[in-house]
Amino acid sequence: MTNRFLPIHLGAPGEEISKKDLHAVAQRFKNFNQLRLQQVQGFLQPRQQDFLKLLPLLFHQNHPLLPGFVSLEGPAGIPDYTPNKQTTDVAKQFSKGFAYKRKALRHYPIQAIFLMGSAGSMAFSKDSDIDIWLCHSPSLADDELNELRQKAQEVEKWAASLKIEVHFFLIDAEQFLRGENTPISKESSGETQHYLLLEEFYRTSIYIAGRVPVWWLVPPQQEKNYKQYVAHLLENRFVSEADVIDFGGLQDMPLAEFVSATLWQIYKSLTSPHKSLLKLLLMESYASEFPDPQWLCVSLKQAIYQGDFSVDSMDPYLLIYRKVDEYLRQAHSRQRLNLIRECFYIKIMAASENATENRIRLRREDYLYSVATQWQWPDDLLDNLASQKFWDIKKASVEHVVIRDQLQQCLRMILKFAGLPLDQAQLGNKDLTLITRKLRAALDQRPGKIEVLTTRATVQAKPDLLVIVEVTADDTPTNWCLYIDRITSQQAFPETIIKQGESLLEVLCWAVVNGLYKKSLNLQLVTQSLKIANNDLYQLFSELNALLSRYMGGRENDLEVYGTPNRIASSLVLINLGESLAIDANSQQLVMSDRSDPLSYGDSRQCFVQSIQKLSVSNWGEATLQRYVGLDGVFNCLIDIFNNSVTPITADKLQVLCYTPVRGRSITFRIEALFGNLLKCFAAESNGLQRYIIAAEAGYCVFQIKSDSLSYYRLDTHNQLLQELAKPSEQFSPVFFDAYVLDQTFIPFLYSHNAADVIQLFYHATSKYIGVYVIDEKGALFVRQHNNANPEHVLTHYSVFLATLLAQAQLAEGSTVKCYEIQRNSAGVLSCQAVQVRLSASVMDLRVRIASEEAGSLAIYCNERKFSVANADSFKQIRAHILGFRKSHDDYPFHITEIDVPCRVLGVEHVELLQTVHFLNYKQKIEDKLNI
Repeated sequence: MTNRFLPIHLGAPGEEISKKDLHAVAQRFKNFNQLRLQQVQGFLQPRQQDFLKLLPLLFHQNHPLLPGFVSLEGPAGIPDYTPNKQTTDVAKQFSKGFAYKRKALRHYPIQAIFLMGSAGSMAFSKDSDIDIWLCHSPSLADDELNELRQKAQEVEKWAASLKIEVHFFLIDAEQFLRGENTPISKESSGETQHYLLLEEFYRTSIYIAGRVPVWWLVPPQQEKNYKQYVAHLLENRFVSEADVIDFGGLQDMPLAEFVSATLWQIYKSLTSPHKSLLKLLLMESYASEFPDPQWLCVSLKQAIYQGDFSVDSMDPYLLIYRKVDEYLRQAHSRQRLNLIRECFYIKIMAASENATENRIRLRREDYLYSVATQWQWPDDLLDNLASQKFWDIKKASVEHVVIRDQLQQCLRMILKFAGLPLDQAQLGNKDLTLITRKLRAALDQRPGKIEVLTTRATVQAKPDLLVIVEVTADDTPTNWCLYIDRITSQQAFPETIIKQGESLLEVLCWAVVNGLYKKSLNLQLVTQSLKIANNDLYQLFSELNALLSRYMGGRENDLEVYGTPNRIASSLVLINLGESLAIDANSQQLVMSDRSDPLSYGDSRQCFVQSIQKLSVSNWGEATLQRYVGLDGVFNCLIDIFNNSVTPITADKLQVLCYTPVRGRSITFRIEALFGNLLKCFAAESNGLQRYIIAAEAGYCVFQIKSDSLSYYRLDTHNQLLQELAKPSEQFSPVFFDAYVLDQTFIPFLYSHNAADVIQLFYHATSKYIGVYVIDEKGALFVRQHNNANPEHVLTHYSVFLATLLAQAQLAEGSTVKCYEIQRNSAGVLSCQAVQVRLSASVMDLRVRIASEEAGSLAIYCNERKFSVANADSFKQIRAHILGFRKSHDDYPFHITEIDVPCRVLGVEHVELLQTVHFLNYKQKIEDKLNI
């Protein structure tokens, strides 16, 4: 139905302005809004209609029996509002004795209520959500605002009980006018698009009650002079300030907002591509008209003023289509025009999919037919679109490529129009920064990343069969192709492929993230290179679904997470998928060994891990695959997870799967245990120099934090490992040993007692030798074996040497010495027994001191007698002199008592870097020459 009235002309400032005409304009807008509200009611069920009827009354009076009641004193009262009979009848359903009593208020806390968004369009349905602007007085105190917010939340809950999704936004019009606190909704993002949200509000909002927007009273031809015209109306009292609400005009629209709004709509397109494409092209058409955009809200206002309008002709989505159609025709862009027609069709008809009333569906079909006729759509387009009501994954995949290209083209064109680089457009805008990150996470394509279809939600006819085929060719890499029909490798036609990937895992992940997983699915695999049991394939598919659903589902409207760095939230590591182990391939009999470490198995120290595929899901919702090979692949994989995960990282953020026959469980447990040990050693805040050592094939691997990141290096032999442990360190460096590392020695057991600032002397006596182990104050190891020696004699000399170092302050202050005897009981269990060293009176009869001479040569003092060390013969003289002190003249080894040489002789540049192991190594070097 078209309303036809006489045109209304309001004069410019200085010209005649009739209050009667102003009232007529306001009334005409109210009538138009009432027609829109009736259309909304027509899409709702009777009980849902009661919500809109009762809505203004709930905020006009606080009644204990009405929905949303919080208190009698809470903010309530809407100017110029009186409930009609329909409203009071609904109120009586909650309170039989309800009777409205008008109260004259000096102050009205609620200035106005509007519905916002798609509610006033043909695309609205009973399943659509409704945004409500609850405009309140700027003078409300914080406690009053909190109570009003609480009441709005209670009303939302009541609406939810009626199966209506409602979102209230508390609006302070004065703040909004200044560009502050722009409401964030599913349709807009705060500061990202203030003016464009305002334009949408003027175009789509439905007035419910309260003050009228003063924008209604500014004639279309005066839009550019909005501020001056409003001031003229108020200063000359054509209208009362208490009767209007001012959200502002559009004359100050900045160019950069087109960029931000485009990004927002691309963001929205990730879940609602067809609806967002309409708005994207609208942004593009506005930008093409800048600096004088022909706003749709002004076209609507023009129609109201002219008096020739209808709800259908002023439908918000039709207004968008009309403008975009004209823009694309002028650009001769036929492909984009057909796409936008499809978007318009889907937006209107999608609202009918769940409609219970056939009349609503028929009304929308008639509406679309009239649009198609008026705008000269191709004759068969409506029929083709209607036949595609239920999309399959093939259609969705094809459509996604088209939409993705359009999204990128829209962004390029809007940036070209604006002439602004992206980083400048988002400068200082938090919302825009978050949206940009979201878009990059969703749309950027790179190797290993699983693409998420923008059209995945449109797939209603999900296949019952998925067939994955390995396709090989002589000169090209292996391809894995996904089909939804029965097929063999000989029938792999390119046109029927749904998805191609470089690995089986990639194809499976793509199927999951795009909604193809279901328990009843028939999953078939055609492959020559992999050997995978059916139950393993189904289990893998199920595990992928569990992980990806947990970390990627329901994230569409979560922007806050993009305020933090992009880090791994969880990982699944798949080992040896479809591969056989070489150790099992050449024999029908299973090879077993006492050394069961899958990373260093048996006498040959074989690694059972041949290939690793890692699926990681980030906190930004990106799913990425990475492939690793062999033992270094294991280490690199775990390090990548450790260094790039959200902190604090826990063991449950890693899942390991291995379907290798017989050995799969042991491989899984080993990798999980290794990762758990890495977390124990390095995840908590502790000394950053600790090392974790594991067996790695025939050698070893050392993990350590360097430059704030976990890294590793390989050691090929037993001797290299001992050299590693013997290295000095700038700080205390504790060592943790994995199983099978030096398991035939005492060393791992001794390091379990290691402590900072303590020089620990351990000895173990056998009938043939005395084994001495010193772990110094910084964790460096010194090992020496003394053959045919007396335990007491050896222990005494080491104790004297270490005590002398401390007494002469040659080591860091605070260091202490502790001595232990290593013992092993009959069951083979090791223990350490503290030993108190008793020094006899004669122990210091001979002091052997090494000193440096002025010329740089060395001298050895035996008590006070000096021997210059010129050559090897010098040591013979010293030996002979020392033997003279021995009563029995026994030729047992000689020991150095003191060392007093420059630090560079010991191997360091500064005294502060000296530690016990420097002195012990130098001591042994000289003793070896004395004992030849």
